[in-house]
Amino acid sequence: MRAEALGRPRDWPGIAVVGSAAFGAAHVWWLVDPGSPLAPPEEPFSPGRWVAVALAFTAAAVCSVIATGTARRWAAPARWTLVALAWVSGAGLIVYSYMLPISLATLLFGQLDHWGSLLTRAAGATAGALTLAVAVAEQRRLRNACVHCARVHGRSPERRTDPTPRWAYVAAYAAIAGCAARVTVLVVDSVTAHKPIPIGSPFGIFIALMIVAGTLLPSALVHRFGRIWPRWVVPLAGRDVPRWLVLGPAFLVGAGLTGYFGVAGMTAWILGRGNLSQAPVWKVSMEMFGYTVWGLGLLAAALSYHALTRRNCPTPRTTTMTAATA
Repeated sequence: MRAEALGRPRDWPGIAVVGSAAFGAAHVWWLVDPGSPLAPPEEPFSPGRWVAVALAFTAAAVCSVIATGTARRWAAPARWTLVALAWVSGAGLIVYSYMLPISLATLLFGQLDHWGSLLTRAAGATAGALTLAVAVAEQRRLRNACVHCARVHGRSPERRTDPTPRWAYVAAYAAIAGCAARVTVLVVDSVTAHKPIPIGSPFGIFIALMIVAGTLLPSALVHRFGRIWPRWVVPLAGRDVPRWLVLGPAFLVGAGLTGYFGVAGMTAWILGRGNLSQAPVWKVSMEMFGYTVWGLGLLAAALSYHALTRRNCPTPRTTTMTAATA
């Protein structure tokens, strides 16, 4: 089966192997020589570099088995186990790189403190994303998905105009509620301290972008205007919205919020680390749970958007991929 038929470049599994192995080797080096000038600071609330090593080499091994075609000779249960390992290691690498959105935000406002940290986080997130792409491709082969559009016809949405599932609406509006909880705390702090947010400052711009990511973005993931340009967008009205224009920010923000607050933040709060234990419980609760629900809601709604915006199938309602060609 051609990799292009699933919309994945042929060499992605190989790149995932190399990227994951390089990420793991770099962390082994920094474990052996922690004083190396190239070693970035360890992530705050990180479980340790050994976790990155384990995730990276697991991802490299799994992608290698898939890339060489060895897995195609295995029984279905073993292949599903391989897919599960790819999902866990890929998602783990992304979560381990949870500070990447923060690095990008500080870079945007000219306040980046360490280039090594930015590059390392970007490398880890990229290796994780490639591993997930390999996992999805293998999963599609196991599900006998269509070679033209990657759908399982009869069980997957067939076009952009199909209705959004109810669970995706729940996820999107949960994300909006999470954003509202966080913004409420921000407004209360501003009013209490008698310090209005300066609109034109970098912080004010950041807050504006944050609100857009918590209202417009989740709405676009589940409503028609996020898939097909509405009539008021005159030059583009009626045309398809480029899917990664919406999916890219959704996955980036969703993964960043889930990793930074849902994993690292919650861990720090439970263990009493940092300054979280000194703040009022109601405030920390609204921030931590608000950000976490926001991130998880974006990720869930993005999965629905991803399924709805696949390219049109030239042979709808037929599954042309068989186990022999998988």
